[in-house]
Amino acid sequence: MIAVWFARVMGIVVALLAVAGLFVEGEHMLGIMNVDVALDVVRIVLAVALLVVGFGRVSRGALNAVLVLFGASYLLLAVLGMIDAEVFGLLPTGLTAFDLAFHIIVGVAAIAVVFTPRTDGRDRSGRHTTAGASAPRTTR
Repeated sequence: MIAVWFARVMGIVVALLAVAGLFVEGEHMLGIMNVDVALDVVRIVLAVALLVVGFGRVSRGALNAVLVLFGASYLLLAVLGMIDAEVFGLLPTGLTAFDLAFHIIVGVAAIAVVFTPRTDGRDRSGRHTTAGASAPRTTR
């Protein structure tokens, strides 16, 4: 299921960015990525949520809710960063063009994953369906 894998991968990536950012305060990581404490704290919270739904046994609804929250948070941060690079003083080193692009792409992807049709024979609620099931194959 793509949503679970997306949550796992993004949980690991965001956690690594947050932890690395805690050691690089006061400048941009690699010269292109904001790592202010406020952003690192938000990343830690989001990473924990993503890792819980990615590796835990949770309902599809919980997984979807976390992915939408994650995507919306990243998109909101991008919009605020376009209005004011320092997000009204919360991020003193300011968001870069790389930050904005990263947050938009990942935010849109997280929300898109929620609406991606399932291919495992279940509907959005997790129930098995017969619609779309293929007929048994015959050999000639």
